[in-house]
Amino acid sequence: MMILCGMMLGMSCSTKRNTPGTRAYHELTTRYNIYYNAEKAYNEILENQSEYFTEDYAVLLPFYPVSPAQDKKMAGGPFDPVVEKTSRAIQEHSISAKPRRDPSQPQTQAFRQWLRQEEFNPFTHNAWLLLGKAHLQNGDYDTALAVFMQIQRLFNQDRELNTETEIWLLRIYTETGREYDAGNMLYALQSKTMPPHLRDLYTETYTARLIHKKEYADAIPWLKKTIDREKNFRQKKRLQYLLGQIYALQGEKAMAWQAFEDVKGLSTPAEFIRQASLAQLALRDKPTRTEIPEPTEKPDTAEKQDPDEKQDPETHHFQDYYQAYLKRSSFGATVTDSVPRPSPHPKITNFQSEQPSSVINRPKTMEQLKVQLEQKAAEALQQNQQSVTNKSREKLLKEREKERKVKIRQREKELRKRQRKREATIKQREQLREQQMRKEQR
Repeated sequence: MMILCGMMLGMSCSTKRNTPGTRAYHELTTRYNIYYNAEKAYNEILENQSEYFTEDYAVLLPFYPVSPAQDKKMAGGPFDPVVEKTSRAIQEHSISAKPRRDPSQPQTQAFRQWLRQEEFNPFTHNAWLLLGKAHLQNGDYDTALAVFMQIQRLFNQDRELNTETEIWLLRIYTETGREYDAGNMLYALQSKTMPPHLRDLYTETYTARLIHKKEYADAIPWLKKTIDREKNFRQKKRLQYLLGQIYALQGEKAMAWQAFEDVKGLSTPAEFIRQASLAQLALRDKPTRTEIPEPTEKPDTAEKQDPDEKQDPETHHFQDYYQAYLKRSSFGATVTDSVPRPSPHPKITNFQSEQPSSVINRPKTMEQLKVQLEQKAAEALQQNQQSVTNKSREKLLKEREKERKVKIRQREKELRKRQRKREATIKQREQLREQQMRKEQR
């Protein structure tokens, strides 16, 4: 009897039958047996990617903490378990059979519209959407594009679902460099009324597009909105650091300083605190001659002077200096090798200059001898001053480099002390809370 009941239940819940009972059964099974675990796995993998992603602070941080899928030869990735679960949900619980018409039920326009659809499981669209997102996170853009296109075809009557699909398509077109398709999709989205639960996703995707196109001035207000609405703490700090980098590249030093300061906090990872402090040092320190391009012409000419004598280094555009800082990525790198050092010995141009002056111009009288000796003394004094200037310049550069390294070490020590104090404060607070809880329990 149990086997017979199981067979009857299985036949009654088959996907080939489209009844209220089968629709309710497959909706329940899809929602709690498969989709729940798939969505949980998706969120866990996404969070692990953000936590263990290796940042490159020598360039602008990427908007999404995912390694670029360039030159990818094989399909798949860390989100394969999500792909497997959602694909199984679609294969096993999709209901495409048309329901039998009830003569007693009135044939309304809404009912006829409902009969035109190709999928009757009311929860399958969530599995389709999660499948497309998993392929996108794996870097399989063509497969993800095909999935989202299939969603638009199967569920063309669901406006909110189509709007969310278009947002994900905008991200695919942006990351794959299909600017024409991305522009058309953005125009279609801007002409719609965005549902409240999709505004955060749209803001995030549009911000990523502006940064991808290097439209930094337009991206700043959208990036601020994204930071305010971001729920993941680490991603929030990443985007805050990215905001400081963009401000710095725009030449807004005060705003960049404050953005880097906002990165710091009790719960902020030590890596972000250290890099934010280094970025603030780059904003504070003045560019030296080693960080400003030297003129290639000879400095002897009266028309062209040293650029440091014409204008103060502070007047240089901060963008060039900050880009040099990003290339160095730390103040420990040596930059003195980039300074052209003038040769203390001029090149010999002819044979006569090799001969002693006493042989070429032999003095005939005492007056000529006196003039010649004065000229030689002046030349020797000028050559001595030039060599002293070169040595003092090299010495100055070395001293500045040492001072800079000392500042960095002192700053790092201060950061370590602050971190220890914070940890001790947090530990003390936890102990006080435990004591209070024990007192209350007594």
